[in-house]
Amino acid sequence: MINVASYLGKGAVGGHIVRPEPVGQLAAQFALRILNGERASDLPVTKVASPLIFEWPALQRWGISENKLPPGSEIMFRNPTVWEQYRAYILAFIAAIVIQSALISWLLYEHWRRQRAEILARDTMSELTHVNRMATAGQLSASIAHEIRQPLAGIVANAQAALRWLEKANVEEVREGLKGILGDGLRAGDIITHLRAMFKSDELKKAHVDINKLVLSVLALARIDLLKQGIELQTRLDDRIPEILGNQVQLQQVILNLVMNAIESMSSSQTRVLRIKSALSQTNKVHVSIEDTGMGIKQSDLARLFQPMFTTKERGMGMGLSICQSIIEKHAGRIWVSPGAHGGSIFQFELPTIADND
Repeated sequence: MINVASYLGKGAVGGHIVRPEPVGQLAAQFALRILNGERASDLPVTKVASPLIFEWPALQRWGISENKLPPGSEIMFRNPTVWEQYRAYILAFIAAIVIQSALISWLLYEHWRRQRAEILARDTMSELTHVNRMATAGQLSASIAHEIRQPLAGIVANAQAALRWLEKANVEEVREGLKGILGDGLRAGDIITHLRAMFKSDELKKAHVDINKLVLSVLALARIDLLKQGIELQTRLDDRIPEILGNQVQLQQVILNLVMNAIESMSSSQTRVLRIKSALSQTNKVHVSIEDTGMGIKQSDLARLFQPMFTTKERGMGMGLSICQSIIEKHAGRIWVSPGAHGGSIFQFELPTIADND
C-alpha cells in the first residue's frame, strides 16, 4: 500500500510514501515541455519513486525493531540519542579524564622517584659519614700512636738499661718492679698497634670509577645546601676523560668534603659561586678542581692546611683535609690548594688513569 506524506506524524507506522516534492518537480518539468511546444500525448508516463519511510514513535509503540525494516528504509521523527547530541562534549570529557589521569599518574611516579632518591641520598650520606668517622678514628689513632710511642719507647729503653745495671747489683725487688715497667710498656705499645690496625685500611677495594659521575652524585647530595645558601653552581666536566681505578666511596668522600668546605667558606660572602671542573692534565692524569668565592685561606696557613689537627674553623677538628690527602695519596695521586683569581680558594687533585695504573 502506498501512502502519501501527509499521513506521517499522525500515527502511521510507514511504508512506501509518496512525497509531494518529487511529484511537483516532475509536473513542473512536464509543464515546461508543453509550454515549449511538445504535445501532452507525447509525454511519457513516469512513476514517482515512493521510498520506504517509517515513523520512529510508531515503531517504538508497536515494538518493531529497526533491524527488521527493509534495507534502505528511512526513519523519521526519531529523537537523537545522548551520544548523537553531545558526542563532542563526551569525547572532550573523556579526553580530559584521560589526560588528568595521566598527569596524576606521572605526579605520583615523580613523587615516588623523589622519595626514593632522597632515601638513597640519605643512605649515601650515612655511609659517607661512617667512612669519614672511621677515617677520622684512623687518623686520630695514628696521631695518638705517634705521640705515645716515643715516651713508651723511652720507658722500655730505660727499664732495659736498669735491668742490665741490676744484674750486677742483684737487687731483686727493684728488678721485679722494673720488669713490671717493661711489661706494661710493651703491653701499651701492643694495644696502640692493634688499635691503629683496626682502623687502618691498607687494602682498598678498587674498581673502575667515572670521576664525572662521582662529581654529579656528590652535587646531588649537596643540592639542598647549595639552594639554602643561594650558591650558583657552575660545572665544566670533560666527558672525554678516561676512567680511573679507585675506591668509589673514599673518592666520593674526598669530593664531598671539598664541596662542603667550599659551601661553608662562602657563608658570609656576597658573591657565592661554586665552580667544578674536570679535565685531562698535560701529564695524562684526571684533574679535578673545586673553586669557591669565599674568604680564602691565609698565605701563612697554606703549608699547614693538610696537617692533622690543624683547622681554621671555630669548631673544626682539623681532620677533613688530612683525610682527603691520605685518600688521594693512597690512590697514587696528589692534592693541593691555591688562591682563586677573584678571591676564594681552588682545591685541586690529580689521579692516574687506568692506563697509568696498568
